[in-house]
Amino acid sequence: MIPHAPYGDRLAAVYDQMYPHIEIDTEATIALLTELCPAPARVLEFGIGTGRIALPLAARGYEVYGIDGSPAMLTKLKEKDPDGRVSAEIGDFTTQGTGREFDLIVVVLNTFFSAVTKERQLSCLKLVREQLAPRGRFVVEVFEPTPFHSLERPSLTVRHLGCNAIMLDTISVDRSMQLMVGVHTILDGGVPETTQHVMRYAFPNELDLLAEACGLRLEQRWGDFSKQAFTAASQRHVSVYV
Repeated sequence: MIPHAPYGDRLAAVYDQMYPHIEIDTEATIALLTELCPAPARVLEFGIGTGRIALPLAARGYEVYGIDGSPAMLTKLKEKDPDGRVSAEIGDFTTQGTGREFDLIVVVLNTFFSAVTKERQLSCLKLVREQLAPRGRFVVEVFEPTPFHSLERPSLTVRHLGCNAIMLDTISVDRSMQLMVGVHTILDGGVPETTQHVMRYAFPNELDLLAEACGLRLEQRWGDFSKQAFTAASQRHVSVYV
């Protein structure tokens, strides 16, 4: 099973509109990654998607490689990268390595939680350790799960995708297994399409323990890519492991 493969053609087509700038600060993301690992360097991104992070890094002189479970997302990446500056392949980043070493390994926007069991998360972290070059860094960006862990009933939010399209997101949680089930429904005048996305969330200290079990050590943690302090009120965290 490929963990990060919920994005078919319909979702891939609107993926870049799913997360507005208020939720994703690409400029800050690139700034921090380039600070942590100056170019030239080799970068591996898990869940590379349509290249939101990979393409700006490649433009700055990085050798960027990516793994993603969605053929539709990689098709969009190729459309945005006609010169082939980024190398990417379809695969499962929790079970397959590249046989290469990288100065920076990155997994952003909750993609790490797409490994839906503790065992798959451990497998992913072991592969990170194997592929991380000496003095390399592993950067993870995920949500802080406390607010979701306390959900008593499904929650519904609406995303604006454009002038003629919205997305309905329904989230429910199984606290006993730390599973979050998201259901995305696109309403754009056509036949509604529903996609389910399952994630296994981990609390920050738990993530640190999983990483330590695989030979990785927490170096730094911030509340976002602009280096805001991580506090009890933080909704997300950016964690750097070495």
